[in-house]
Amino acid sequence: PAMRARAIHYCYHVLDLDVSLAFYREAFGLEPVRRVDHEDGSCIVFVQNTDAGFQLELMWDPARTAPYATAGDDAHLCFAVDDLAAARAQHEAMGCVTGEHPKLPIYYVTDPDGNCIEVAADNVNNLRQPGADVLAALSRRRSIRRYTDEPVPTDKLDAVVRAGLLSASGRALRPWELIVVTERETLKALSRMRPMGSGMLVGAGAAIVVVAREDVDTWIEDASIVMANMHLAADALGLGSCWIQGRMRPSPDGGTADEYVRELLGVPEGYRLEATLSLGVPAERREPNQVTEKLLAKVHLERF
Repeated sequence: PAMRARAIHYCYHVLDLDVSLAFYREAFGLEPVRRVDHEDGSCIVFVQNTDAGFQLELMWDPARTAPYATAGDDAHLCFAVDDLAAARAQHEAMGCVTGEHPKLPIYYVTDPDGNCIEVAADNVNNLRQPGADVLAALSRRRSIRRYTDEPVPTDKLDAVVRAGLLSASGRALRPWELIVVTERETLKALSRMRPMGSGMLVGAGAAIVVVAREDVDTWIEDASIVMANMHLAADALGLGSCWIQGRMRPSPDGGTADEYVRELLGVPEGYRLEATLSLGVPAERREPNQVTEKLLAKVHLERF
C-alpha cells in the first residue's frame, strides 16, 4: 500500500518573533499553540487556526540581526509517517535522503528542486499537535471492514489496548475487561456471533472484546468510552477498525451475541458484552468525515 504521510507543519525563520506573531494573528488568525525553548536562547513557536490541523513553525534566533533570504536556508515542509523505518528505506532507495536529526527520530529529504522536507515519526512527542491531532483523528476515523493479510504489529496492538485502559469511567470504577484475540480460529468463531455485521473478523488481524460488570450502573457508557478511544487510537496508528455491536444483538443460534461470546471466551457471570473492535492493516481507505451544514443544524444555543 502507498505510504501514509500527513503534512503537519511548514517552518519559517523569523527575524523578530513578536512582529511575526502579530502579523500571522492579524493576517490569518493564527494563534500560538506550542513553544519549544532551546538552551542557546532560540525558540520555535507553532501557530495555527483552532479549526485546522496544519501548523506554521516560526523559528527565532535572538543572535540573528540580518533578514533571512527566502525565510532561511533550512525552511522546510514536515511530514509525519506511521512507519519511519519503512519510509526511510523507501526514500533511501529513491536516493533523496540528505540528513537526519542528531537527537530525534527525524530525517531529511530533498525534492527534485532542492526543497528540504522533514520526515518524522508520527509519535514524536514534540511534534504532536494538541487539539488538532484529536480533531484530525475524529475526522479520519471511519469503519474499515477490509484488511490485508499482514499481522497487526504487536506494539500497535498494545497501544490500542492502552488507549482503552486510559479511558474515563463513572466514579473511576472501570467496570470493563478487555479480551484481546489474535488466534485465527477464534477470530473466525467470533465472526459468527451475529447473523450479519461481524463477518469482517474472518480477515481481521485481531479483535478486542469489551465486557463490563453489569452491577455498575454506568457500565454501558463506560464500555462505550473504551470502544471509542480504541477506535480513534487505531486510526491514529494507521490501523483499520470497526465497532461490532454486541449488546442487544441476536446470535445465529437463536440466542444472543452476549451469550455466544460468553461461552466462546469463558466470560464469567456478572459481565455483559458491549461490543467488539475488529483490527487489521487496512485494505481500503475512506474519505474523512466533514462537519456539514446538516450536522451543524444539530447544534442548539441555550435552548433546543
